[in-house]
Amino acid sequence: MAFEPGDGPLALRRLLEDLPGEFRLWEPLAPYTTFRIGGPAWVMYFPTQVEALAEAIRRVRAENIPYRLIGGGAKVLFPDHPFPGLVIHTGRLRGIRENGERVWVEPGFPIYGLVQRGLWVLAGIPGSAGGAVVMNAGTKYGSISSYVLSVQTLLPDGNLALFSRDECGFSYRNSIFREKRLPVLGVELELPREIRSVEDLLFERKRTQPLGYPSAGCVFRNPEGVSAGYLIDQAGLKGARVGDAQVSEKHANFIVNLGNAKASHVLALIERIQDTVWRKFGLTLTLELEVVLL
Repeated sequence: MAFEPGDGPLALRRLLEDLPGEFRLWEPLAPYTTFRIGGPAWVMYFPTQVEALAEAIRRVRAENIPYRLIGGGAKVLFPDHPFPGLVIHTGRLRGIRENGERVWVEPGFPIYGLVQRGLWVLAGIPGSAGGAVVMNAGTKYGSISSYVLSVQTLLPDGNLALFSRDECGFSYRNSIFREKRLPVLGVELELPREIRSVEDLLFERKRTQPLGYPSAGCVFRNPEGVSAGYLIDQAGLKGARVGDAQVSEKHANFIVNLGNAKASHVLALIERIQDTVWRKFGLTLTLELEVVLL
């Protein structure tokens, strides 16, 4: 079927109805994000096969229908209004194949599962393997890119491709998958030989980060040679608030949801932070958070 301008959720559902998995119309997105913010999606799809995930993307691309993938829902801010397209949740794609120190995982495999298998540098990071690769997630101890061997993705022409680590364009909290909006369908990792206790890492995270409130983690990338949190703190913005969105008093690079924050509140606070830091230090803070503007 052709998806015509003006068609809505029911037509989108019909476009995908033969694919395995579950579909939900007008599903609120807030419960699926660590920020607990977001209006409903026209259609939310929970595929049960990676092949179905790829086929769903091919079909909506062909019809120019907006789509987004989420796993653990970290590092993303959806708008307050309905998302006029498809949101694909990878949470049921948790397959894993283990071969000694190497593992192949599907995109919805949880990060904590990798930590349990030795990837200790990611201890305490929420989310899933697919999102971790897209964002090149990490801590001060290291990033996932150091352990990636290959990543399967879906090219714009609809063909599958396997990228080596060098082809992934990894940089600080970035990758080719983020730059070109290429979906991660699977990732092969080589786990560390050294198995370390993560208790100290988790304790430090709890001591320094506002884990008692919903947030998306660090909002801004660190400029070279300086912490974004330090700049925001020195700009006098700790505790600054718009609605129920607040700059954390514990870690200034976190914006927390005090209960009923809206995306509009977060965006207004982001703009205020960027403007104040620019005027005070002459530095532009770049978002680490993905803001969905549709």
